Amino acid sequence: MDKLLELESISKSYSGVEVLKDITIDLSEGEVLCFVGENGAGKSTLIKIISGAIWPDGGTVRYFGKEYEKLHPRNVIDLGVATIYQEIDLVDHLTVAENIFLGCELKNRFGFIDAKEQERQADELIGRLELDGIRGNMLLTDLSTAQKQCVQIVKAMKNDARILILDEPTASLGDKETKALLELVKSLSGQGMGIIYISHFIEELFEVGDTLLILKDGRQTAVRKTKETVPEQVIHDMIGRDAASFYQREYFEAGKRVLKVEHYSNRHTVHDVSFEMRSGEVFGLGGLVGAGRTELARMIYGADGKLEGKLFLDGREITPVNPKDAIRKGVFMISEDRKGEGLLTLRSVKENIMITHNEGREWIRLKKESKKVEESIDMFGIKVPSQNAEVTSLSGGNQQKAIIARCVMDPGDVYIFDEPTKGVDVGAKEEIYKHILNLAKEDKFVILISSDMPELLSMSDRIGVMCGGRLACMMDAKETTEDELMRKYLGFS
Repeated sequence: MDKLLELESISKSYSGVEVLKDITIDLSEGEVLCFVGENGAGKSTLIKIISGAIWPDGGTVRYFGKEYEKLHPRNVIDLGVATIYQEIDLVDHLTVAENIFLGCELKNRFGFIDAKEQERQADELIGRLELDGIRGNMLLTDLSTAQKQCVQIVKAMKNDARILILDEPTASLGDKETKALLELVKSLSGQGMGIIYISHFIEELFEVGDTLLILKDGRQTAVRKTKETVPEQVIHDMIGRDAASFYQREYFEAGKRVLKVEHYSNRHTVHDVSFEMRSGEVFGLGGLVGAGRTELARMIYGADGKLEGKLFLDGREITPVNPKDAIRKGVFMISEDRKGEGLLTLRSVKENIMITHNEGREWIRLKKESKKVEESIDMFGIKVPSQNAEVTSLSGGNQQKAIIARCVMDPGDVYIFDEPTKGVDVGAKEEIYKHILNLAKEDKFVILISSDMPELLSMSDRIGVMCGGRLACMMDAKETTEDELMRKYLGFS
């Protein structure tokens, strides 16, 4: 079989941080190559390199036997590589045929778009793939999510794609729709198309995959044939770490106060989630990308709308209607998007720490304010030349500590930490961990969301595992291993 794609010693860094190192893999005609790895393993970066969105710092990329120095996404598409992301990249108010031919419309001899010919060719392509229930003249908005995914694949076929990249294609699909899409993948590979398939559902990889590229921390830990391996081995390859990865925290008895999260749901990503926790407990929320962790947290905080859901503290309802109301009721959240949502990037460290405390105040006592900021800087060990320095001049860890200092400036009860150590160095991580545990010691309620399994296992008392928008199970962090946790993330019993 001919080699469609060859990657040799691929490496990529951002700001001196290596996100891919020495990746070597190839894709042949009719092969389904699956990328497997935890969140942050390097799968998305590798897809971007193959699709031409970014280019590696080192290594060789060959498409169809020819080596290229650098290409842009349009060049890669023209070569015959199509990338279909989890988010549907189509226009709802256009027809199926109009979406398929968008940007390269068919014209008649008078220079007008030939809608009938577009529909005829679209139906022909749809027929080749044996897709039931889809016609070229149908409006896209009338199709299901799975059918829209299929239209994206038809569009790739129209462009004579020989390599198809599918990034989490079944993440938003039901069982029946997933089965139909997997059958389509098998059909396309049977016709000689090379397919790169990314999914967190490991059973899908074993159903359609021929080869598994297993990534961990930007490095390939193994390349395995699905026929020659088992899911347990793949999970071990994904997460194998030594004990030094775990933080040794102090444990203490939980308090008597109770926080209840009841029946939180939105339209697509969170479905009837309920749990309760005690004060002094660090409650971890785990799961893979798209599991609904952050969406749940934002609904609890009042940042996003919901279909239903109530929050109770010691039997009293305190459901926030918006973040301002949440803060007034003692519910604080540290967002994973530090720069986009956590910081006022053009303001000083002082303003960033005091913004919530000063909300609605008519008068600010500047000397008292400066004293409070200095106390926070000392308490949290924020390394800063002056409290008037621009907050973006601080390191990532110190920026994060400034956000936490803001949240504890006023008395609160509930603290939600979403990826609190993302992009933070090891020293700053430990300091942040100490501040999180101090809140628990003070009889507060702490919810910790993290994609870092050692962090989640080290810091949590219990872990609620989110899978497919639902709270799949509860696990005792002290009695759980990474292997067991990953199995639950992937939906294994």
